[in-house]
Amino acid sequence: MSFRLLVSLFLLGVGLGSPWLVRDWLDVRGVAGQETPGRPVQGGVSFSDRWKGLPRRGSESPAAKPEPAAVSSARPPYPLASRAQRIMQGFLPSSPGGSGEKVPFVNSGGGAATPRTRLITMAAGERLRGDLADLGFELGDAAYLRVFKEESELELWLKSGPEPHYALFKIFRLSHCAGEPGPKLREGDGQAPEGFYFASSGSLRPETRHHLGIDLGFPNAYDADRGYSGSDLMIHGGSFAAGAFALAPQDMEEVYTLVEAALEGGQEFLRINLFPFRMTDKRMDQVWESNPSCLDFWTNLKEGYDFFENVRQPPMAEVVSGRYAFRMEE
Repeated sequence: MSFRLLVSLFLLGVGLGSPWLVRDWLDVRGVAGQETPGRPVQGGVSFSDRWKGLPRRGSESPAAKPEPAAVSSARPPYPLASRAQRIMQGFLPSSPGGSGEKVPFVNSGGGAATPRTRLITMAAGERLRGDLADLGFELGDAAYLRVFKEESELELWLKSGPEPHYALFKIFRLSHCAGEPGPKLREGDGQAPEGFYFASSGSLRPETRHHLGIDLGFPNAYDADRGYSGSDLMIHGGSFAAGAFALAPQDMEEVYTLVEAALEGGQEFLRINLFPFRMTDKRMDQVWESNPSCLDFWTNLKEGYDFFENVRQPPMAEVVSGRYAFRMEE
């Protein structure tokens, strides 16, 4: 009888653990950072000729841009062990020196740090200090994020103290990006959003089923005006973009740490600009000639893209007559 009981318990354990085993097997074989191929070029009117005739906001020349520290693509080993550790942390007390409360496995709510995330951000902060110092930055400096779907890249920009211009600190490789170039229209369409978003300290997600997260605040005023729908869209850690954009866990730790430090250091909110691709005139020529259905939307996004390229300050984006309008932040 005892032998049958042991066999039954063993089979029950294998059945309960199989979702994690299968997911990890797929993770190892997944291809990170897939890029969406560009659209074919056809004959037509040059976008750059039309674009150069449009009025520009901000005539300042761009500030010098330092070389980024690195393009990171780290991937932690043993993802199954990592998930198992998180599950155990949900049942066991925190590490010595902590408050002793349990660490929830599910989302603990916006911005509320947990003993686990305090340890993560402390370790990530120590890793980053050397790179920050080399470029004249420190933890707590103002931050700004730009994401490019087609290139599968996330840029993290920082601004030191009273310095008016942002400078590129680091480029992170996305491990996965949901969908393809084009806006998110409705819940469940498999698309990641595009546009101009911002996050406050309440947008931080220290405990999710992914590895840390920053809520994008979708839908914003522009999306809501058009009836677009979606929820729980984030930049988060992991290898699958269930919440819009995924970074390797170690990369997400660094982004999360710098964003959290910036918000705690006095930055009121973090601007997050999401683009389908790098909106250079050359790339927009190709888009103009292929004439996709979202051409007008992308032309509007390019105004915000050029704003930052010109003045190295993220624009304040507002919705005027159903379009984004941009101006300098006071």
